[in-house]
Amino acid sequence: MTIEELIEKLKKDLRNEWTHMTFYLQSASLVQGLHAKEYKEFLLEEASKEMGHVSEFSDMLVGLGSDITNSPNQEKLPFLHNPKDILEHALALEEEVVSNYCQRMHEAESLGSVDGDWVHIFLEKQIEDSRKDVDELKQQMPK
Repeated sequence: MTIEELIEKLKKDLRNEWTHMTFYLQSASLVQGLHAKEYKEFLLEEASKEMGHVSEFSDMLVGLGSDITNSPNQEKLPFLHNPKDILEHALALEEEVVSNYCQRMHEAESLGSVDGDWVHIFLEKQIEDSRKDVDELKQQMPK
């Protein structure tokens, strides 16, 4: 693994963060049902958190000397209205992130460099944030 290869993977991860932000924002407008107002509030908070992740990832990539991407993965943006479907999709997105970032962290370690160490530290916080989201989503999942 080279730093250039790692950067390309991190750029894909940034694109996923854009996707998550867009998904939460879109879902806040589409959610329907008895508790739609509460779900909308929750989804807008999640979109705001994802905006922070987008900014942090962008800054980290620029710091590594890379360009950044600013477009979501359209194929991961379903138009969902049911709160349960929205939460299930959000859970799948967040679980994927945790898995990807754990893998990426190990790839960064393999560089044996200052940049690799920085990416490792950066990803630890991202994993922590996303894993908390996974746990919260599981608690909120309607039965």
